[in-house]
Amino acid sequence: MKKIYFKLIAITLTLILSVSVVAMSSYAWLVLSGNPVATGIQVTIGGGNTILIAPDMTETVDGQVYHFPGPFTDNMNFARYSSYSYLQEVRGLVPVSTVNGVDFLLPAYYDFSDAEVRQGTKLSGEMKPFAEFIRDGELTYANLTAAQGAMAEKGCYIYLDFWVVSPGENFTLRLSTGDDSGGSFLMDLPVPAEVENPSGYTLLTPEHQASAAVRVGFLANDVQLIDETMLRYQNSHYFDSRFHSLRGMYSEPNTGSANLSANRFTIYEPNADAHPYGAAEEGTYLKTHPLGVVNDVIQPVDATGITVVQLRCDWVGAASGVGSELEQRFQAALYSMNKEDMNLAQISRTFFGEYLQYQLSPYVTRGRFLERSSDLGKFGSLIPAEQLAGLNKAGATEDVYIIKLERNVPQRIRMFIWLEGQDADCVNAVNTAAFALNLELAGSSDELQK
Repeated sequence: MKKIYFKLIAITLTLILSVSVVAMSSYAWLVLSGNPVATGIQVTIGGGNTILIAPDMTETVDGQVYHFPGPFTDNMNFARYSSYSYLQEVRGLVPVSTVNGVDFLLPAYYDFSDAEVRQGTKLSGEMKPFAEFIRDGELTYANLTAAQGAMAEKGCYIYLDFWVVSPGENFTLRLSTGDDSGGSFLMDLPVPAEVENPSGYTLLTPEHQASAAVRVGFLANDVQLIDETMLRYQNSHYFDSRFHSLRGMYSEPNTGSANLSANRFTIYEPNADAHPYGAAEEGTYLKTHPLGVVNDVIQPVDATGITVVQLRCDWVGAASGVGSELEQRFQAALYSMNKEDMNLAQISRTFFGEYLQYQLSPYVTRGRFLERSSDLGKFGSLIPAEQLAGLNKAGATEDVYIIKLERNVPQRIRMFIWLEGQDADCVNAVNTAAFALNLELAGSSDELQK
């Protein structure tokens, strides 16, 4: 009997990134420079009374950082909380790779300081062996700002913490395709262009696309916080007497790696059968082997057992990559804009930010998830379209989940967003890419395993 999944919590996360690229090699990995910026993040969460969510609040005492939930609510926008203001300042995504959400591996490239380049055995910009990659286990390259631009050229990813709690019963949390009002998807944003029509503008498929190479990861563990955290929570303005314990302990920046054995890491791979730059035929699935550290050696790792795979999403009514319904909404919005005083970038920000408020769900058809990630193990590195079509699809992946929630126990979750350098679709053409990310978490009420 198939499990019934309940819509527990809808997370709308819109991330607009502008990334500049210097093409220095023919590898999938990139080297980025210029001034990439994240121009906006919108997070709205809702789910009735089934699941509540809270922002992550911190208090630092004698150098020790304590994390505890803010006010739990069924509808929250992260932008309203000053503790998340850094999300508006992050510089952009620069390729990294991870298989556990703790060790992020950054590429190393040859330059004229290397003897191999001076001797002519290697080219400047050629990627070095994995053994020479930078191993970041302390969040050093996370959430970098424009002021840290030179450092961010090596690699940059984003993370944020939030809390969830189930006040009703035990639930197992998973990603969901959702419905018209939500759902999980990642889409490259179309760009305004000048054309000869009554409004003078239209939306076009962006020249540079990132949606096939971006990943979202959820780091979770059920480690109970037994230090002074609970006391800090009880003394805060946000304490809820229903909740007598807190779970979820992770390492802080520059404090060293957390206990890997306690962590559970889930990778969300959207648009898994989309290949905008011809890495494989459209509709096929090309496995990505992200980098991990095995016996202190950096090497590619099979991540199928922890990866939630979703097939391609598209714009509603899309004929050539841009949805007709979104185009109609764009044309209607243009009549209210002072277009003569705007450039194309301002028109884009006004349309997506002010008119749509980054609520794109009504305009997106959501690809189904593979019902079982383990099915990918039956094939080689490339799964042809006909074989991929024969695998069972569902609204949520059956064998990969984020965390099991225990009733009335707030759970802290750390979410990462990165550009996966090991993905074959992460090529030099991924340039000035802007995308929107929407997430919906759902759960099943199957018995919580102790």
